[in-house]
Amino acid sequence: MSISDHFSLPFVGMKDGFHSYVFDVGQDFFAEFENAPINDGLFSVKVDVDKRSGHSALTFYISGHVSASCDRCLAEIRLPVNGEYELLVKVSNTATDDVEVIYIKDDQSNLYLGQVIYEFICLSLPLINKYDCESEVPKPCNEEVLSKLNAPDILEEESNQTLNIWTGLKNIRLDN
Repeated sequence: MSISDHFSLPFVGMKDGFHSYVFDVGQDFFAEFENAPINDGLFSVKVDVDKRSGHSALTFYISGHVSASCDRCLAEIRLPVNGEYELLVKVSNTATDDVEVIYIKDDQSNLYLGQVIYEFICLSLPLINKYDCESEVPKPCNEEVLSKLNAPDILEEESNQTLNIWTGLKNIRLDN
């Protein structure tokens, strides 16, 4: 079974009403996309479909983790990722440039969701790679890096340099 078959919904044959699908997304999925920001991750994507004649509402629930380097201590972490997104699907032979609507032709039997799932996972990634890891045992943090970041010597040295700059400027007089 190819990746495209695994992430397709049998849309035309689906009866009206609510349907749920669960997709497992891993490394092999992200390898299909060029320059993917995710190399190693494991996600569960639940798709709830509210199928009606002419249009349908899809709700995507994303939960999982991605392997990344912590922006605080540089340790390798499993960064939790969650997201919820909605999308409309309309059956029509003419499409417009609406970003929140996917148009499929009435003779198209399957709806491929791989690209949509990929984009929603990428949108769910946090801007800063850090999370509250205090409750994990063992704690993934690099304590050596954190101790250097929290060292009081660096902070005192910076404040002393700042004071010396301003005291030197006080003695300068501008006489015309």
